[in-house]
Amino acid sequence: MSSDCGVQQAGPTAGSESPFNPPQAIDFAMGSKPASGAWIARGFIVAVAGVMAWFTWGHWGDFQFDCGREIYVPAAILQGKLLYRDVWYMYGMLAPYVQALLYGVFGISLTVLYVFGLTLTIGSALFIFEIARQFDLGLPVSVLPSLFFLSEAFNPFIFNFVFPYSYAATLAAFLGLACLYFVIRHALGMRAMHLGIAALFGALAVLTKQEFGFSCLVLLAFEVVASYLIHRSARQLRQNLAVCFAGLSPALAGYGWFTWKLSAKMIYFDNWISTPGTYFMRTFGKYTIPSNGFRFVPQEMIHSAVLALLSLALWYGIASANALAIERRRLQPRIFFLVEIFNLLVILLLIQRLFKTETLLSVFAAQITYPQGLFFLCLYFMAHALWKVWRSPTCSLAVPEAALGIYVAVSSVRVMMDLAPSLYSYSVIFNAPPYLVFVILVTRVIRWAGRSLEPRNRNLLAGCLLGPVAALYFVALLPDPRRLPTPLKTDIGTFYTKTDVALLFPQIISFMKTHTKNGKDILVVPEPPSLYVFAGMQSPTRSYSLLPGVLDPEHEQEFIREVTANDVRYVLLSNRTVGEYGIAPFGAGYNKIIYQWIIHNYRKVGQFGPLRDSLPDAYIMSIFERKSTEPAS
Repeated sequence: MSSDCGVQQAGPTAGSESPFNPPQAIDFAMGSKPASGAWIARGFIVAVAGVMAWFTWGHWGDFQFDCGREIYVPAAILQGKLLYRDVWYMYGMLAPYVQALLYGVFGISLTVLYVFGLTLTIGSALFIFEIARQFDLGLPVSVLPSLFFLSEAFNPFIFNFVFPYSYAATLAAFLGLACLYFVIRHALGMRAMHLGIAALFGALAVLTKQEFGFSCLVLLAFEVVASYLIHRSARQLRQNLAVCFAGLSPALAGYGWFTWKLSAKMIYFDNWISTPGTYFMRTFGKYTIPSNGFRFVPQEMIHSAVLALLSLALWYGIASANALAIERRRLQPRIFFLVEIFNLLVILLLIQRLFKTETLLSVFAAQITYPQGLFFLCLYFMAHALWKVWRSPTCSLAVPEAALGIYVAVSSVRVMMDLAPSLYSYSVIFNAPPYLVFVILVTRVIRWAGRSLEPRNRNLLAGCLLGPVAALYFVALLPDPRRLPTPLKTDIGTFYTKTDVALLFPQIISFMKTHTKNGKDILVVPEPPSLYVFAGMQSPTRSYSLLPGVLDPEHEQEFIREVTANDVRYVLLSNRTVGEYGIAPFGAGYNKIIYQWIIHNYRKVGQFGPLRDSLPDAYIMSIFERKSTEPAS
């Protein structure tokens, strides 16, 4: 491919430049960038990840919520149960079987899961860096998206990368980044091997989590079509299609086998509750999907789009002022002094945001770090790149930019209105690629604002402006391990949690160990299934976790039959709230048939908690014993 894209190279005032058309030709050969600097950057990223892992070790996840599933499901598979048939699961099959393999090799241990998550975290950070390097950002700026990712990856809540609410999400995010990287490599070098590797990673993503798998399929389809439109080679088209089919064959084989062994209905409707038309989507999806960010409210969308454009305007103003100061420093020292005052003000605003002070000025700081409405900037980035592909298909950057834009837009559309860093935000799983797009756009805006400077000074200006802002933002997002202050030791490892949980869990685990007769006669509802693993037991039903929509009314009787068949003697009922679904807890807002059956056949004989002087939402686990020695009816 030609690398100039029709852009003049003569000088800093070339008329064909624009904020989103880089003014310089770019050499993407692997040896074109300093190898030693790249390895230093990679080492720095790994070191930062290592320090943060040490600083937050064990302070991840929440064992009262979805994280318990990540312990239980691979352990159940290791005991011979078949996913989907014997164990309910709502994602692709790859992650739990990988976890089960790790359990089988190294033993059932929290450390095994932690190391697995840490490996995915470091791998994702490195792929983000390698992707960023392809867009002429300069080495220092290319590191910033990875640092942003690491600042979120260790959150002391279920939305993190080390011990997340679902390893399917983090594994799929890693596989999606790998697929994107090799698609970009193929676009730059047209080597069939790169497309084959991308297709293989795409197949693994398809086997892992739905939205990431779909994003990879769209990405691969775009690359095949774009390659044909650029080269007009039927032979190359046939080769690319064959390579993609070969790479995607593991996904076809995996789903084909499970569908043949079970049924399409069992997998895609009884387990995948987010499939359109399921009971969950008809009843609870209308609340959870908009709350995660997939909503179309015109006023909100316009407001977010305006703020996104404002963020670029702010960066242009900051960069223009600094460029002017650099250019005229000797002639007009007052201008330089005023600009430095302005820069100091920006730093103070960022520090204010660091301490979570909510003022009008903190909104300004937010908009220059990670703006509200970033999804709309990503849409623009994608549309502009596709326009460049259509107008100048031989441009080196056109197809890679379009590939990045398509992947970001498709994968993050479900959180489009809530795409922002937050400890409690589901979008943590999706944030890093959109932030990379933002860094690319801001870098180009800064270079455009400083177009009167020499190219080297333009790059220096971008690094000097983005570096401190990113560093402060990294500090602002650092996880606080004190949110989970108390260690809890179990037979499979130690983790940190809330004080009441740390004190009550050992009592509950001890009760389960001493009161079971066959290892599957105690039912825990609605959560957490991790208690089964801590106690060395199995769930008496395939639905080990009763959250809204997991069981429709038709399957509640099937659940009751399983409980009866396994002669369940005790039911442990936690006070798990489900505010994220917009309804009342178990028995009041959902699964009323099961709750009434429990009340009819079991009597409350005690409870664990609440502790003295505990908060209103303190952890409580009630104990229900079967009313008769005969199996419950």
